[in-house]
Amino acid sequence: MPPAKSPRYPLPGFLKGRCTPAVYSKWLDNKADTLLKRDKKRRKPYAAGATDSLYKQLIHKAVLENGQFDPFTGDKLAWELISQWDTSNDQPEGYKKKFALMPTVDHMDPDILEFEICSWQTNDCKNDLNPMEFVALCKRIANYRRTAGYIRKWMSMKKNCGKGGIS
Repeated sequence: MPPAKSPRYPLPGFLKGRCTPAVYSKWLDNKADTLLKRDKKRRKPYAAGATDSLYKQLIHKAVLENGQFDPFTGDKLAWELISQWDTSNDQPEGYKKKFALMPTVDHMDPDILEFEICSWQTNDCKNDLNPMEFVALCKRIANYRRTAGYIRKWMSMKKNCGKGGIS
């Protein structure tokens, strides 16, 4: 009997005990397929001649290089959540929040074929911004939230909560 063939994209060491090789492989296949189809639909030049195999290779590389922690928040990614989302029916309010730290694949820059692994929450917020644009937006938000104008507005809203205002 010939020796067992090793997988092309083996489970990274830091994922042992957090997900199985089969679950990781399925996740990698799904992410590569989904991203390639989306990039082709968006007519990204780099996707025109690309293959699922290339996308898998680049995603696996990103997992190996920075797949343990969200590169923007430093949060440890919850790999045990991959392939756990229940798509069979509508989910109750708050269901999505349980998956905030689930790892997902994001283009580092929407115009370049290079990936990074970040939390679903970060990816959702980042949308189509490149890393510099996203960080700049976060800084603007944080700076504004520290201003006297925002604090007065927030205090006013808080005072009106019981009077038909924000609850």
